[in-house]
Amino acid sequence: MKKLLIGLLILLLALSMAGCGAKEKAAEKTAEKILQGAGVDADIDGDKVVIKGEDGQELTIGAGEWPSSDLAKSVPEFKGGKIASVMEANDSLFIMIEEISEEDFMAYLDEIKGSFAEGTYEMNTGTGMMYMAANSEGLSVTLTYEKDAGFSIAVAQAEPEED
Repeated sequence: MKKLLIGLLILLLALSMAGCGAKEKAAEKTAEKILQGAGVDADIDGDKVVIKGEDGQELTIGAGEWPSSDLAKSVPEFKGGKIASVMEANDSLFIMIEEISEEDFMAYLDEIKGSFAEGTYEMNTGTGMMYMAANSEGLSVTLTYEKDAGFSIAVAQAEPEED
Protein backbone atom coordinates (compact mmCIF):
# COMPACT_ATOMS: atom_id res chain seq x y z
CA MET A 1 0.00 0.00 0.00
CA LYS A 2 2.86 2.34 0.85
CA LYS A 3 4.41 1.70 -2.59
CA LEU A 4 1.10 2.50 -4.26
CA LEU A 5 0.75 5.82 -2.43
CA ILE A 6 4.35 6.80 -3.21
CA GLY A 7 3.80 5.81 -6.81
CA LEU A 8 0.64 7.89 -7.06
CA LEU A 9 2.41 10.92 -5.61
CA ILE A 10 5.23 10.54 -8.12
CA LEU A 11 2.68 10.13 -10.89
CA LEU A 12 0.81 13.28 -9.91
CA LEU A 13 4.06 15.24 -9.72
CA ALA A 14 5.17 14.05 -13.15
CA LEU A 15 1.81 14.80 -14.75
CA SER A 16 1.60 18.24 -13.14
CA MET A 17 4.96 19.19 -14.64
CA ALA A 18 3.96 17.98 -18.10
CA GLY A 19 2.99 20.47 -20.77
CA CYS A 20 1.01 19.33 -23.76
CA GLY A 21 1.60 17.08 -26.75
CA ALA A 22 5.01 15.37 -26.85
CA LYS A 23 5.99 16.63 -23.40
CA GLU A 24 2.84 15.10 -21.93
CA LYS A 25 3.50 11.70 -23.57
CA ALA A 26 7.10 11.78 -22.34
CA ALA A 27 5.90 12.60 -18.82
CA GLU A 28 3.39 9.73 -18.98
CA LYS A 29 6.10 7.25 -20.02
CA THR A 30 8.48 8.55 -17.34
CA ALA A 31 5.79 8.27 -14.68
CA GLU A 32 4.98 4.70 -15.83
CA LYS A 33 8.67 3.73 -15.52
CA ILE A 34 8.94 5.30 -12.07
CA LEU A 35 5.81 3.46 -10.92
CA GLN A 36 7.10 0.18 -12.34
CA GLY A 37 10.39 0.75 -10.50
CA ALA A 38 8.35 1.13 -7.30
CA GLY A 39 6.60 -2.17 -8.03
CA VAL A 40 3.39 -0.63 -9.33
CA ASP A 41 2.08 -1.77 -12.73
CA ALA A 42 0.40 1.30 -14.23
CA ASP A 43 -0.73 2.45 -17.65
CA ILE A 44 -1.16 6.20 -18.15
CA ASP A 45 -3.13 7.63 -21.04
CA GLY A 46 -3.90 11.34 -20.76
CA ASP A 47 -6.13 11.90 -17.74
CA LYS A 48 -6.76 8.17 -17.28
CA VAL A 49 -4.51 5.97 -15.12
CA VAL A 50 -4.97 2.21 -14.79
CA ILE A 51 -3.12 0.56 -11.89
CA LYS A 52 -2.97 -3.23 -11.96
CA GLY A 53 -2.71 -5.14 -8.70
CA GLU A 54 -0.87 -8.39 -8.11
CA ASP A 55 -4.23 -10.15 -7.70
CA GLY A 56 -5.37 -9.09 -11.18
CA GLN A 57 -7.59 -6.27 -9.93
CA GLU A 58 -7.44 -2.95 -11.74
CA LEU A 59 -7.98 0.52 -10.33
CA THR A 60 -8.87 3.14 -12.94
CA ILE A 61 -8.51 6.80 -12.08
CA GLY A 62 -9.74 9.43 -14.50
CA ALA A 63 -11.88 12.49 -14.92
CA GLY A 64 -14.33 14.20 -17.16
CA GLU A 65 -16.93 11.60 -18.10
CA TRP A 66 -19.35 9.14 -16.60
CA PRO A 67 -17.77 5.67 -16.42
CA SER A 68 -19.11 2.86 -18.60
CA SER A 69 -18.49 -0.17 -16.37
CA ASP A 70 -21.24 -2.56 -15.25
CA LEU A 71 -20.97 -1.11 -11.75
CA ALA A 72 -21.54 2.42 -13.12
CA LYS A 73 -24.58 1.13 -15.01
CA SER A 74 -26.07 -0.04 -11.70
CA VAL A 75 -26.85 3.57 -10.76
CA PRO A 76 -28.53 6.25 -12.84
CA GLU A 77 -26.16 8.61 -14.63
CA PHE A 78 -26.02 12.03 -13.00
CA LYS A 79 -26.58 14.54 -15.80
CA GLY A 80 -25.85 17.80 -13.96
CA GLY A 81 -22.60 19.35 -12.81
CA LYS A 82 -19.05 18.59 -13.85
CA ILE A 83 -17.37 15.24 -13.19
CA ALA A 84 -14.16 16.11 -11.36
CA SER A 85 -12.78 12.60 -10.85
CA VAL A 86 -13.61 8.93 -11.15
CA MET A 87 -11.94 6.01 -9.37
CA GLU A 88 -13.07 2.56 -10.41
CA ALA A 89 -12.14 -1.00 -9.45
CA ASN A 90 -13.84 -4.34 -10.11
CA ASP A 91 -15.93 -4.10 -6.95
CA SER A 92 -16.14 -0.36 -6.24
CA LEU A 93 -16.70 2.99 -7.89
CA PHE A 94 -16.25 6.58 -6.68
CA ILE A 95 -17.39 9.63 -8.67
CA MET A 96 -16.77 13.21 -7.56
CA ILE A 97 -18.97 15.87 -9.15
CA GLU A 98 -18.61 19.64 -8.86
CA GLU A 99 -20.76 22.62 -9.78
CA ILE A 100 -24.14 21.15 -8.94
CA SER A 101 -27.28 22.64 -7.50
CA GLU A 102 -29.10 21.37 -4.46
CA GLU A 103 -32.17 20.81 -6.64
CA ASP A 104 -30.19 18.53 -8.98
CA PHE A 105 -28.84 16.58 -6.00
CA MET A 106 -32.30 16.15 -4.47
CA ALA A 107 -33.75 14.94 -7.79
CA TYR A 108 -30.92 12.40 -8.10
CA LEU A 109 -31.39 11.32 -4.47
CA ASP A 110 -35.08 10.61 -5.17
CA GLU A 111 -34.07 8.54 -8.21
CA ILE A 112 -31.51 6.56 -6.16
CA LYS A 113 -34.04 5.91 -3.38
CA GLY A 114 -36.19 4.09 -5.94
CA SER A 115 -33.45 1.48 -6.53
CA PHE A 116 -31.52 1.48 -3.24
CA ALA A 117 -33.95 1.19 -0.35
CA GLU A 118 -32.57 -1.55 1.94
CA GLY A 119 -30.82 -0.71 5.21
CA THR A 120 -31.09 3.01 4.60
CA TYR A 121 -29.27 5.68 6.57
CA GLU A 122 -29.84 9.36 5.97
CA MET A 123 -28.21 12.35 7.64
CA ASN A 124 -28.84 16.05 7.04
CA THR A 125 -26.39 18.55 8.53
CA GLY A 126 -27.99 21.74 7.31
CA THR A 127 -25.12 22.41 4.88
CA GLY A 128 -25.08 18.97 3.37
CA MET A 129 -26.53 15.52 3.27
CA MET A 130 -25.52 11.87 3.18
CA TYR A 131 -27.59 8.88 2.07
CA MET A 132 -26.50 5.25 2.36
CA ALA A 133 -28.47 2.20 1.26
CA ALA A 134 -28.26 -1.16 -0.47
CA ASN A 135 -30.28 -2.93 -3.12
CA SER A 136 -31.44 -6.52 -3.52
CA GLU A 137 -28.49 -7.31 -5.83
CA GLY A 138 -25.85 -6.85 -3.12
CA LEU A 139 -24.76 -3.34 -4.09
CA SER A 140 -24.46 -0.43 -1.70
CA VAL A 141 -24.50 3.25 -2.56
CA THR A 142 -23.41 6.31 -0.60
CA LEU A 143 -24.30 9.80 -1.78
CA THR A 144 -22.61 12.72 -0.06
CA TYR A 145 -23.56 16.31 -0.85
CA GLU A 146 -22.03 19.44 0.63
CA LYS A 147 -23.33 22.85 -0.46
CA ASP A 148 -20.73 24.82 -2.43
CA ALA A 149 -18.27 21.88 -2.31
CA GLY A 150 -19.69 19.12 -4.48
CA PHE A 151 -21.26 15.75 -4.51
CA SER A 152 -19.88 12.22 -4.48
CA ILE A 153 -21.32 8.87 -5.45
CA ALA A 154 -19.74 5.71 -4.06
CA VAL A 155 -20.96 2.30 -5.20
CA ALA A 156 -19.61 -0.97 -3.84
CA GLN A 157 -20.27 -4.66 -4.26
CA ALA A 158 -21.05 -6.27 -0.92
CA GLU A 159 -18.36 -8.51 0.54
CA PRO A 160 -19.33 -12.19 0.36
CA GLU A 161 -20.27 -13.52 3.78
CA GLU A 162 -17.89 -16.05 5.27
CA ASP A 163 -19.29 -19.27 6.70
